[in-house]
Amino acid sequence: MPVTKEFKTIDEQILGLERRNLKFKNKEKAAQTLEKYNYFDVINGFESLLLKTSRPTKEYENVYFEDFTDLFFFDMKLKEYTLFKIFDIESRLRTSIAYNFAGTYCTTSADTMNYTNPAYYKAPDPTDTHLTNIFTNFDLFRPTLYFANGSVKKKSFIDELKKDKDYVKQYQNPPFWVTIKALPLGSLYYTFVFLDDTVKEKVLQDFGLSLKDAAAFEQALFILKEMRNQCAHLELITRFKLKGKRGLNFNDVISKAGCMTHSGSIFYIDVMKIFKLFGGISDIKRIIFKFYLKMCLKGRKRIADKAISKMGRKNIKIWMQL
Repeated sequence: MPVTKEFKTIDEQILGLERRNLKFKNKEKAAQTLEKYNYFDVINGFESLLLKTSRPTKEYENVYFEDFTDLFFFDMKLKEYTLFKIFDIESRLRTSIAYNFAGTYCTTSADTMNYTNPAYYKAPDPTDTHLTNIFTNFDLFRPTLYFANGSVKKKSFIDELKKDKDYVKQYQNPPFWVTIKALPLGSLYYTFVFLDDTVKEKVLQDFGLSLKDAAAFEQALFILKEMRNQCAHLELITRFKLKGKRGLNFNDVISKAGCMTHSGSIFYIDVMKIFKLFGGISDIKRIIFKFYLKMCLKGRKRIADKAISKMGRKNIKIWMQL
């Protein structure tokens, strides 16, 4: 394991790749790519697919820099379409929670702020100390906190929103369908988890599900939250892998969505199965097929096979039959 890495200019980066027998079809264009995009993202993220595995040192055989860029831009395009799917689900979830909660517990102006009161939610089982701690300290429920002398120690969650969001500030008592827009997906996930069964059932019905599907839905939201974070931080989603662990498993959504998981871990192909619970995936399938066809036409089928294998399955027919 190296202690660190010395800075290298673009020319030095290219020279280093050449020393590993990487080929270039256009060095000038390669340099322009490395000026725009991080070497670590373009090269390191995919080198395990392309290195000559029989060598103890990093070395390539019949591999081009352009193979790396094909993989990199495929991953970028996939991020774009994946994020759109997640944004769509997220928007629908915000609408459904706000509408059904307000329709149940905020039906008059006097009841408008009930959504900030934990009494209108279902507290977790006390034996689940992790979730209970999140519920106890949940931002949405946070009131204004004061010092002993009466000065404000910390503003309530709603007052903080008023300071930051003009569309919230215009209301003295902002309704749920306004403030829910400002909740990050992580908080939105826990808002759903903490709903009582009356509201939760109505939300699930909006997605064509029933209350018995609540655990699968929660697990699906958790997976999409993790995928969203990976996209937002420009991590490689073609290498997405989410492992189940003690206290966190995906068994219900695996069963409900028909995921193709390996040993309880979630890969990109499983995310596509989850997307199908919420709508169509033909656009993402088209992106994957176009990439695969392009690579095959360039004589790079073995690379395409390795790429989609890391996403969950090597056989392109399985992807097209999703």
